[in-house]
Amino acid sequence: MMSEIFLEERIKNFLERFFNPETKPVQSLLFYGEEAVGKKTIALAFAKALLCEAGQKTWNGCGHCQNCLRFDKDLHPDFLLLEPVDNDIPIETVRKAIEFLHYEPQFSFLRILIINEADRLKEDAQNTLLKTLEEPPQNTLIIFLTAYPQKLLATVLSRLLPIRFPRSSAEQITNFLIKKQSLNKNQAQEIAQMSEGKIGLALKMLDKEYLKEIEDAQKKLTQILKSDFLGRLKYLQALTDDKERLLEVLKLWLEMLNRDLQTSSSPSRIKLTKELLKAFHLISNYNINNSLLLENIFLNHGN
Repeated sequence: MMSEIFLEERIKNFLERFFNPETKPVQSLLFYGEEAVGKKTIALAFAKALLCEAGQKTWNGCGHCQNCLRFDKDLHPDFLLLEPVDNDIPIETVRKAIEFLHYEPQFSFLRILIINEADRLKEDAQNTLLKTLEEPPQNTLIIFLTAYPQKLLATVLSRLLPIRFPRSSAEQITNFLIKKQSLNKNQAQEIAQMSEGKIGLALKMLDKEYLKEIEDAQKKLTQILKSDFLGRLKYLQALTDDKERLLEVLKLWLEMLNRDLQTSSSPSRIKLTKELLKAFHLISNYNINNSLLLENIFLNHGN
């Protein structure tokens, strides 16, 4: 059970108003902000709280009632989470979600649909959702989550109540890590500084598997930079054969480079970080020659 959450007071107070059964929730919300600032975590905690059977609502529910148990097992018939597959949320999936919203709730007073990375909805899928957003069925709640609200159609945005999730201060993250993760002050401050105000990234840094991934990514990047040109080409060719894996590796490299830039201002590292960040966005959003893009970047970086 998570009775306390990491969330800006303004947003926390606004959302908690809907824990009161006499308050009718806004039916369509937009949680937007950079990656790793807590949008999905809060959306899930909010949904679980609303579906919970306990008389006094708490964030993430009571954890004991049948609705909470169903939610934890991904078996709650009144809750649906849409997530991209291969960087896309197909229109057929959207149509099924709309159908889901038109059924009466089975075990709670409303049905909840969360669309994670809603910017992955293509234009036809967004247009398909428009009628539902204009005239949502009674007893439903739709929450869009995105780091790129500008990719949503203006007609869609106009029907959502926007709630911006900002970065947090190092002090806020430090205090949370000390209180909720039992870290000492020095550990908490170091992680807070490296997280750059992103609570999701701060919590990932407590995960040993994630730290191992970062360590492996650092070794691999160093190996590439020290290799001759043919060695780089061989690795990059293997990496670019799988787009999803490529994006995962790029994200790890960027997180590792951003951590390094906290203590080093090497011009070459700054340049590499900027180029990889641009590459990440291009590969994520466009159908381009990934191999050629990365070859051009690494051609000019190395020892």
